[in-house]
Amino acid sequence: MTNGVQKEKIISLNFMALFGAIFFLFFALDYYIPILPFYVLDTGGNEASVGLLMGLFTFCSIVLRPFQGRDINHRGRKRLLVMGISLYAAAGLGLLFLPPLPLLFMLRAVQGFGWGAFLLAFNTLTLDLAPPGRRGEVVGLMGIAPPFSLATAPIIGEYFRITTESNYVILFAVASVAALIAMLLGSLVREPSRDRSGEGGSPLFSRKVLLPSLIIFCMTFTLGAILTFLPLFGEVRNIQAVGYFFTVFALTTMFSRPAAGRLSDHFGRPKVFLPALVVAAAALIMIASAATEAQLILSAFILGLGFGAAHSSVMAMAADRLQVMERGIGMATFTSAFDLGIVAGSVTLGVLLRWFDFSALFVLCAVIMLAPLLGNLIKQKMRVSA
Repeated sequence: MTNGVQKEKIISLNFMALFGAIFFLFFALDYYIPILPFYVLDTGGNEASVGLLMGLFTFCSIVLRPFQGRDINHRGRKRLLVMGISLYAAAGLGLLFLPPLPLLFMLRAVQGFGWGAFLLAFNTLTLDLAPPGRRGEVVGLMGIAPPFSLATAPIIGEYFRITTESNYVILFAVASVAALIAMLLGSLVREPSRDRSGEGGSPLFSRKVLLPSLIIFCMTFTLGAILTFLPLFGEVRNIQAVGYFFTVFALTTMFSRPAAGRLSDHFGRPKVFLPALVVAAAALIMIASAATEAQLILSAFILGLGFGAAHSSVMAMAADRLQVMERGIGMATFTSAFDLGIVAGSVTLGVLLRWFDFSALFVLCAVIMLAPLLGNLIKQKMRVSA
């Protein structure tokens, strides 16, 4: 009986080391949200350059991930985790020299390569740590780390940018310290033992997670728009609550992710993520029409409820379809779709800003957020007709 209880244990030192590494590297990423757009503008760039910078970072995080997913079984999850954090931290130190725009793009590209390896490794390790039957719960609990970072890092970055009068050396140094702490914690993670029989050549793409990957793409298309352009949206609307938007959004997802994960374990994934997408789309409409700090903060709360609940259940749905030996390539496919959505959102909307205003773009994001729901309704209608 004791052994059975131990096998079902979720929270452990290993879990906390991975949780800490995730939090601090996400902090080193999210901290840049209210800083990098202004640095780009200060070094001669424009709004399109801001979108391209985000797009380049995310593209570089994706390009090697299928190969990493194929090789992660025999090369090891922890090795990839530490390598990814190290690349991100090393390139981050280069920002301390206040690079011109072309060199900034190069350094962010290197950080993108590191981020991609880290993202794949920690998601795969999370599934390895999950006891059978509690996958949604574990995904939800580990999923607290990214929004916990988002709740703190942007508002700290915004405060430092204002109080230091955009002293970018100090600003970039804070991100570097966070990345180095993540490297230390990542080195403490112990990779769970697993059956290595059957390891060998595998495809670069998993068809089993195609549906959840398409859903997460639609979700992160909107996330890319928010992460990239909300600080500039706040400037245009004269709303000084952008940092608080990310705090409220993140705190809400911290609570909605674990709860939604548990609910999806009991009631099924679609019964959780489909209503959650409607909630998130409503929040995007509210952002499009926001004119005051209160309206923006309320939309952050509603978006956090919808996005957090949908993310946990969709990722758990992807994990349900994978055997242990398929997790590497499956998570590579799923997380690549996650990042491709961010690329599509940041680059596409950066270009569209030449002809449309922010309100039109966030309405477009709401429509894209609802695309999986519309697809599900069409599928059900076709079944009834048949």
